[in-house]
Amino acid sequence: MVDPKDPGTMAMLLRPRRGRPPSGKAKSAAERMRAYRARHVTVKSDVLRSVIAQCQEIQQLLESNQALRSELDAAYAEIARLRSEQ
Repeated sequence: MVDPKDPGTMAMLLRPRRGRPPSGKAKSAAERMRAYRARHVTVKSDVLRSVIAQCQEIQQLLESNQALRSELDAAYAEIARLRSEQ
């Protein structure tokens, strides 16, 4: 600093700081961790919803498959009955 009353002082030359300049918007560790947890919980719940939807779809396919198999078994039984009558 320059003292205007003292003629012997000079302005100090300050070197620029190394590294990235501060933005003034830095988050605390707790804020960063809260954001991290929020991101990962969202991803997990989305994955869970898609897995549940896929499981329900698979259950519907299994039920329709079971109905078709019972219908096929009835058709084979009818064929066997018709062949035995001949």
